[in-house]
Amino acid sequence: MSDLSTITPSEVATQPQTIAQAALALFAPLETEVKTLAERYRDVAFDMSTPKGYKAAKDARLELRESGRFALQRLRDKTKDQLNDCKKVVDGEATRLIELVEPVETVVDDQIKAHEKKLADEKAERDRIEAERKQKHLDAIATIEGYVAKAEGLPIDRIEAGLAYVRDIDVSAEVFADFAVRAAAQKDATIRVLEKLISEARERAAAEALRLENERLQAQLDELKRQQPAAAPAAEETAAPVAQDEEHRQEAEQARPRPTLTSYSVRRAVHAPVAAPAPIQQALPVAPAANEAADHGTPALRIGVIAERLGFALTAEQLRGLGIGPASRERGATLYHEHQFPQICDALARRAAEAKAAHAQPLAA
Repeated sequence: MSDLSTITPSEVATQPQTIAQAALALFAPLETEVKTLAERYRDVAFDMSTPKGYKAAKDARLELRESGRFALQRLRDKTKDQLNDCKKVVDGEATRLIELVEPVETVVDDQIKAHEKKLADEKAERDRIEAERKQKHLDAIATIEGYVAKAEGLPIDRIEAGLAYVRDIDVSAEVFADFAVRAAAQKDATIRVLEKLISEARERAAAEALRLENERLQAQLDELKRQQPAAAPAAEETAAPVAQDEEHRQEAEQARPRPTLTSYSVRRAVHAPVAAPAPIQQALPVAPAANEAADHGTPALRIGVIAERLGFALTAEQLRGLGIGPASRERGATLYHEHQFPQICDALARRAAEAKAAHAQPLAA
């Protein structure tokens, strides 16, 4: 066993604090010797021409080697061997001491790891719950947005029912928490689109109803025109017998004894031939003047409100046919000024009067 491995505990207190310092302390005694030896022969010039001088030089070299360099090399190698032996001693002692403390460390480490795993599991569960919560709100918002696609092509009553359902959706913070603002914005956007779909559907339905009504009226007018040429000769044929009957009646009246106090004259009304029905006229061009009137304020009268006031469906195209154009359009809605409503009523009244006049004479005949 090396010298370093046999140091007693009492010696440890007087030894250097580190192994490196202990190893270097072994070279301290030689340091003085090699310095003295080096100074002894530093500037010596040996007389190599004489045997004595030659021998003195060889003796000096031997001393410099054996007591100097070789001595240091031997101490170096010895110290390294001792340090290598010390590593084995250190390993063994460390292993012995580790076996004393490692089991306790393992128990504590297991407790820590179990607690850390519990914390990690709890965090993972919280993350899962939070992700599900967010996804639930996002799915609900997507559902609100999806009502627009579902409303495409549905009847007006179905769209209106969907609009009422969307309006009743609770998008408060109690339901949507931190997604309440986003849900409210999506709800408003969906309501606007559904209202636009309803308005467009009403306009299409009114336009279709107007088209069918125009076709019906046109068919009646065509039928009246078709029957009119045949009715004229028939009226001429019936006029002659009526005139003959009137002549015979007047002759009979003259031959009949007349009363003395009172005379009576009886006349039969003879209907004049019925004239052909006048063609249906278009609405008089009065709307341009109405539209040329000065606008008063921002137009806010919607086509749907006009239809509700009148009690029947009406479209912007029908109003254009009467000569009344919209004041503006906003987000797909057709808007009129409030002062245009009386003009619309007047135009409709004129149109109804013209239709009545056009069909009154054929009906009387």
